[in-house]
Amino acid sequence: MDSKERAQLIREANTAFNAGDIRKARELFLKTDYKDGLIRLGDHFMYDRKLPMLAFGYYKKAGRQDKVDEIYQRMVYALSVWLGRDKWKQPESANQMDASRNKSSTPLNPEDFVVHPILKAKALEILSSKR
Repeated sequence: MDSKERAQLIREANTAFNAGDIRKARELFLKTDYKDGLIRLGDHFMYDRKLPMLAFGYYKKAGRQDKVDEIYQRMVYALSVWLGRDKWKQPESANQMDASRNKSSTPLNPEDFVVHPILKAKALEILSSKR
């Protein structure tokens, strides 16, 4: 496909997307491999429709590793909550800090923890099977 035809198809895809015709926009964004359009589709499914597993594929195809990583982190966190907090592996420095401050009743912050390797492997296995 030449650049003129590609530009026309991208314009059509953007028009379709803005009109809410996601199927047509998807078809044209994929046909032209238009990265910004694929990211828009990912954002639509991630934030508007709350369907991160659909968004995952669009972000992956567009090369947005930061968005893919965000979905991984959310899935690992959700899986860890589902399996139980005892599957979290807390870093030694956090253990010592909590013990010295006696703050065991403080809510856990996922950013403060390292995910247990078995939990991480299971989450990645689940995500890989969805591709």
